[in-house]
Amino acid sequence: MHPILFKLGPITVYTYGVFVFLGVLAGYLFCLEQAKKESIDTKVFSDILFWSIISGFLGARLFYIVIEFKQFMDDPIGIGLGRAGFVFYGGIIFGLPVFYFLARKHRLDFLNLTDLVILALPLAHAIGRIGCFFYGCCYGKPTDSWIGMKFAPDSPAGLLGVKIIPTQIISSLFLFLIFFLLLTLRKTRKFKGQIFLYYIIVYSIFRFIIEFYRGDPRGYLGSLSFSQVISLILIGGALILWPCLKCRDKLKV
Repeated sequence: MHPILFKLGPITVYTYGVFVFLGVLAGYLFCLEQAKKESIDTKVFSDILFWSIISGFLGARLFYIVIEFKQFMDDPIGIGLGRAGFVFYGGIIFGLPVFYFLARKHRLDFLNLTDLVILALPLAHAIGRIGCFFYGCCYGKPTDSWIGMKFAPDSPAGLLGVKIIPTQIISSLFLFLIFFLLLTLRKTRKFKGQIFLYYIIVYSIFRFIIEFYRGDPRGYLGSLSFSQVISLILIGGALILWPCLKCRDKLKV
């Protein structure tokens, strides 16, 4: 793997950071293009996206600190300011309320805007997961199967010294699949918020399954990881919201 992309004198450019940046940029540009098609003010839209993304990153880092609190107490600076260490669900939980508040502030249809933005989320996430692969974080369990890969000895995954399941690449491929699936489903959307609910259900099911193959340190509640518990809550919430949002749209017709 290649955790360092290149060096310019004292400046080190890490592959992980570059792919996270590329993911955010790709998602932003895609959203901007969709906003233009919907005749949404791009300046207002950019402002909403910017603060939602900032809140999302802060939430993702905070969730990681909470889950790995013991490790954080041992090395607060290293964990708090390290390159890796984000919990994706934390980003959604913190970013979504900010997105809702700003959408309402600018008098935009929150559900319609959410259906637009949610299309870009798996795209950005998929590209970011490639960065995880190069850095060697978010790795899978040891395996002797053909799918196993050996990582660089100085990477988090490489410290195990054995072949492991490349869950980063598996996740990235599935996220690209979700992106194209949502694009297709958007053409047959029956009510506002439907694409958002599709994403929550499909991604949460995948995340629940892939967690069984993750080998990096995980926070647990009983026999399930925190991410699996959140996945189950989100699936349940989405299934409850589905008929509610469907009826809401029909009543407005």
